[in-house]
Amino acid sequence: MTRPSLTITSLDREPVSEQVVTQLLGMVKAGNLKPGDHLPPERELAQSFGVSRPTIREAVRALVVLGVLTTRQGGGIYVSNLRAETLLGPLQFFLSLEDTAVDTLYDARQLIEGGIAGRAAHAATPDDVRALQELIVLQKGAVTDPQAYRKLDIAFHERIHAMAANPFLARAATSLNTLGLEFRTVASESPQVIAQSLLDHAAIVAALAANDQAAAEEAMRQHMRNVLESTQESIRQRQEAEASGRLTNAS
Repeated sequence: MTRPSLTITSLDREPVSEQVVTQLLGMVKAGNLKPGDHLPPERELAQSFGVSRPTIREAVRALVVLGVLTTRQGGGIYVSNLRAETLLGPLQFFLSLEDTAVDTLYDARQLIEGGIAGRAAHAATPDDVRALQELIVLQKGAVTDPQAYRKLDIAFHERIHAMAANPFLARAATSLNTLGLEFRTVASESPQVIAQSLLDHAAIVAALAANDQAAAEEAMRQHMRNVLESTQESIRQRQEAEASGRLTNAS
């Protein structure tokens, strides 16, 4: 396998490991390092950057935590797949530690997804509406398959993102959706939650079909509020189960 060529500038500021991180991130952003690329061995990287191997090791560890690089036992250092779920892993871990972060996450989703829905309503065409209605039909057929339902739910929101025609808002919304997936997994397996989601989606599509921006924004905001409520309930149940397990083990 051929390795990418690395154009490296001299490092003359402290901490040196952060400078290495910055340069490697710059290479990824510029496309000089692509998903799956195999980096040179640690010794070669140290020579190229003019730093010690421990410094390279520290920089690589930082980028592994960020999800940008991955290491394989005996197989070297690779650029990760750079997908959202990989890069957002550290934030998902933060959310798992901070219950209040879930509230603020969905506050952000209300603002962004609601704004996107309003823009989408302005631009919605009959073809857009039919495509969303077809997704709802598929969702109804997947009510007993939570994993399939989640994929269709993502497709539903992505279609609305595309209708709003703002890639920055779409990326922000997708990232926030990815961050919340871990917490919604259990909740989204509940038939009641799926039934409410279908009602929410129908209300959103009705507003989009009417090109009613205010109604579409409010329908999406209500959907996010409902998702938050079911997510909070799922977290509460999990915490109670964990507490019960600890008490059982202690006795």
